[in-house]
Amino acid sequence: MNLMLSVLIFLAVVFIYHHFIYPQLLGFFAKRKPPMSSSADNAHCPRIGIMICAHNEEAFIAQKLFNLSAMEYPVEKYEIQIVLDGCTDETKQRAEQAISQLHQQHICAEIHEFTNNQGKVAALNHLINTHKDQYDVLVFTDVSALMSIDALTRIAHHFADEKIAVVSGIYQFYDSSLSQEKYWQYQNKLKLAESNYGAVVGVPGAMCAIRSAHVKPLSSRAINDDFILAMQALCEGHHAVIDAHLNIIEMERDQEGVDFARRVRIAAGNFQQIYLLKHLTKSANPWLLFNFFSHKVLRGLMPLVVMFGVVTLMAAAILENHFFAQACLLILFASVTIGAMKKWFSIEEPCAPFDQINYVLASYAAGCMGIAKYCTGGFNMPWRRVEQTNSSTTKNSGKQGTTAQSNTTNQSAFNVIRFKRVMDIVGATIGLVLASPIMIAAMVAIKLDSKGPVFYQQLRVGQADDDFVELFQVYKFRSMFTDAEQQSGAVWASKGDPRITRVGRFLRKTRIDELPQFINVLKGEMSLIGPRPERPVFYAKLEDNIPYFSLRTYGIKPGISGLAQVMNGYDENIEDVRSKIGWDYAYALALSSPKQWLSMEWMIILKTIRIVVLGKGQ
Repeated sequence: MNLMLSVLIFLAVVFIYHHFIYPQLLGFFAKRKPPMSSSADNAHCPRIGIMICAHNEEAFIAQKLFNLSAMEYPVEKYEIQIVLDGCTDETKQRAEQAISQLHQQHICAEIHEFTNNQGKVAALNHLINTHKDQYDVLVFTDVSALMSIDALTRIAHHFADEKIAVVSGIYQFYDSSLSQEKYWQYQNKLKLAESNYGAVVGVPGAMCAIRSAHVKPLSSRAINDDFILAMQALCEGHHAVIDAHLNIIEMERDQEGVDFARRVRIAAGNFQQIYLLKHLTKSANPWLLFNFFSHKVLRGLMPLVVMFGVVTLMAAAILENHFFAQACLLILFASVTIGAMKKWFSIEEPCAPFDQINYVLASYAAGCMGIAKYCTGGFNMPWRRVEQTNSSTTKNSGKQGTTAQSNTTNQSAFNVIRFKRVMDIVGATIGLVLASPIMIAAMVAIKLDSKGPVFYQQLRVGQADDDFVELFQVYKFRSMFTDAEQQSGAVWASKGDPRITRVGRFLRKTRIDELPQFINVLKGEMSLIGPRPERPVFYAKLEDNIPYFSLRTYGIKPGISGLAQVMNGYDENIEDVRSKIGWDYAYALALSSPKQWLSMEWMIILKTIRIVVLGKGQ
């Protein structure tokens, strides 16, 4: 075996170990150990300081503050501290308007303003040095990321365990590319497995909660600030965990150029962390040591591994005329060519596996650029928000700029709702016509399978306004035995529910039982897409346990399908409803932007079709 082939095999083994063997090993061991959890009672309420750094965030700052104001946590136990780092847009004005409403709810929020852009590390260090001793827990969160309303309660519950120093949640995008979505599904799965041993290596920067006693100021050279903050807190043998029910929803979708620039910076940070966190090699937690080497150290070096691998492939193909190397290069060339054509002709249809290969190649190309830039001192400038060309970052001018923007937003939401109603009528009419053969077959099957009516009516809560909350009868195909709730009363359906008939189980898995709701849509009681209509019998309990629960249908008709339904499926208990509330808020916020709404509406429709075709319902 010649030297070139030996090098290729070695690099391939390193690549395969990092991407495939390590995750499998981690998953294998994680299954044999239950997730770490605290035995604390729910009365444990530490003082929490929410730390936010903002630079030109006018598109998201208000909704972020309103999201934080909806937290189900004692208002006297948490405060919000915001650094405006040299903002040149309307971020300050919109933050002040939102904070004035928060003060009416007795929620403390304070603004710190830097006249000049000093960089995120300087902003974070200012917050840490100024407020570290005022709180038991510091929560660092991005402006563009929304959190589930039980986030602070869950964080507090974990910190009752003195061993836990860092808590985070599941990072998700309300609108993401296929490759980006798959990447974060992979990362979330990996971090959950690491969490079983309290050895999560790096948490999502969108939301990271750290025990104040373990928070340390960052080095002025730090690039990936979120990772460094969390890892510094673990240097003394403490644990980091991921809460699988704590949702972090990223509202901002990076454009391609922005995403590439972000990956360049992250890769440079990954490479830098090998040196800055070398003291982790002395950790008392063997799992942290194992994860650090297998995950972060190799991730920092992987761009170089891939680069050397491609160079070696080229040398073997050209100099030694090696058939395997030539075949690999041909596949890579085909992937790059297809990717270039898709970009040139603006084709968005997925083309697996070439899309995945291109995403990996682009990521590691960005990684090599990041490492090169870091080694030449290219990351010494303060942070800048990369201006995008969409309407969300357009600045307003003049004294009436803020008011004009608000009026424009309200008008946009009004126009979206009017257009949405037109789509509902057209869509429901077409849906009834196309689905009529399926509906007739379902009616016959229900009649043959069990006694009782074909259709089932159930009282639901509809659109809510300032003076009126609508109640209506939702139409469904009967999927349970007649009088199924006579003995049990009103309870949530569960997996393997004995009340569900054989035909009903199929109808639920394919969502065919929902088809009669097209009639509700035509009557104006429902929409094709919207929050799930809840039963009044559950409403009081949900409102007591989930503050602001009723706001999910404020000014919005409930839908046959919706963002929360396609992301989380059916509700089986209050925890399921609680984890979905953030998705409902995200959908409501999207109505203020026609572009965001259309993008989200189309994504929900496609995911709904996928659920129906693959039978992924309950």
